[in-house]
Amino acid sequence: MTATWQGLDGGTSEALFRTMMHAAPLPMFVISEGRCVYGNERFTKMRGCAEGVCALCGLGKLLDEANSQLLSQAIANLKNGEAARVPLHLRREDGQFTAIDLSMSGMEMDGKMFVLAIVNEKTEKERLRRLLDRLAFHDSLTELPNRVLLFDRINQSLSRSMREHEDFAVGVLDLDGFKPINDTLGHAAGDLLLKEISRRLRHSVRNVDTVARLGGDEFALILQGVSSVEEADFVLNKIILEVARPYHLDGTKMAVTASIGIAFSPRDGASIHELLGRADYAMYLAKNAGGACYRISNGEIAPISSRHQLEPLIDVVKLGFEIIDEQHEEIAASIRAILQGISGNESKDEIKHRAKHLQLLTQTHFTTEEDYMLRYAPDGQEMHRSEHADLLHSLQGLQENHDQHGFTVLAHSFKEWLLPHIETQDAGLVEQLRAAGITA
Repeated sequence: MTATWQGLDGGTSEALFRTMMHAAPLPMFVISEGRCVYGNERFTKMRGCAEGVCALCGLGKLLDEANSQLLSQAIANLKNGEAARVPLHLRREDGQFTAIDLSMSGMEMDGKMFVLAIVNEKTEKERLRRLLDRLAFHDSLTELPNRVLLFDRINQSLSRSMREHEDFAVGVLDLDGFKPINDTLGHAAGDLLLKEISRRLRHSVRNVDTVARLGGDEFALILQGVSSVEEADFVLNKIILEVARPYHLDGTKMAVTASIGIAFSPRDGASIHELLGRADYAMYLAKNAGGACYRISNGEIAPISSRHQLEPLIDVVKLGFEIIDEQHEEIAASIRAILQGISGNESKDEIKHRAKHLQLLTQTHFTTEEDYMLRYAPDGQEMHRSEHADLLHSLQGLQENHDQHGFTVLAHSFKEWLLPHIETQDAGLVEQLRAAGITA
């Protein structure tokens, strides 16, 4: 079999579309008169065909009878310029089947009707979803749980405490002497040190406990079933000794220590803000005592203006495309308003109203982007739209949630999804627009 399209004249049309499909980031093939008449290299590889051989064949070779009927019906409903999507199981050369979503559009070319089919493998989609979930809930450097997952686990512990009367402790840990190392040896050395400290912290606690990274050189702890100083003393001293052991990284000896503040639930509070705030204040007491020690909460809570914020500011990356940048700023401001409302103990109805406003802003932004994609930037449309759908689903959850802790977790989660989306999908879109000569 050759790479020539069956049904085309081998001239300009074929050359143009072969070039377009070869550059496409997803597996694609073309259907005409019930046959696959062309498949790009990614489609050939996905099916397991020999290199350089296109999958020119009847649809019966690609699909079983039931899936062939589904596809034929979907094609029959297509008209020139329209689009359709159908879930199918595609047969590989080895006889195995792969679950896919097939996006199709009808087109007339050289007086004949063709169907352009784009393949989205569900296995790849699931892999990407798991990766995005991990990025949303874990720190990218240390792979520890991030703020979002920490808040969720504290919330779970609070619920379990109310239900089963199981106490727990929350700690805030700050490194002593980390900044001079980061300043003198550089960020790369600082990152290596943070990774090793994270490894030691994980090995210093039980499987039921949590070690999370708050950011910079700050970490948080959840110690399950710990309700007294005596019970906490063993693990806290173990952590302090582990962190203080010398580090030998890339031939350089480094030394840091840890200051820890600890608060107990329910004694020191029954909310995320109270427990982390009181543990944070106790951590400052440990630092003021010279560091390399822990202090127990005395009931004081760190002021909301302290450097340790539960609702960090959202710094949106500027892409240099005015309308998209403006909409990103509006969305970020809306998220900030929700988080500040949560901190200020606004009513659930007020927060839900803010969440609805955020959803409207986001939907408008996605409509703007998808209009640009349709007209000027077709590459990667399916993945970009899929992420839009996921983000809107998260926002729907934000509106439907009726628990303040849940509002906090979901709002932070949306932020953690939005920023990587801007830096990857949206940045890629803007590059395509610039390449097409569109600058505003």
